[in-house]
Amino acid sequence: MKLRLLGVAFVLVSLCTLGRSADAAQDCPTKHYNGSCIQVITYATNPTTGTCCVYANPCIVPDGWATSTSGCPVAG
Repeated sequence: MKLRLLGVAFVLVSLCTLGRSADAAQDCPTKHYNGSCIQVITYATNPTTGTCCVYANPCIVPDGWATSTSGCPVAG
């Protein structure tokens, strides 16, 4: 019984995560960039939705987004 409940919980968590991934892809687009760029985790706030996104480098953050390397910036 415990194993069955654990399996059901896993499926529910997986479905929630998949839903968030689809939303994140829509709310966190990347800018096309072809070249070298410093690899530093960059936080950026979508000015339209206020969603905080995490990018592998600052070169792929869409233009006009507030960025920071220390946490989610406030859009403004």
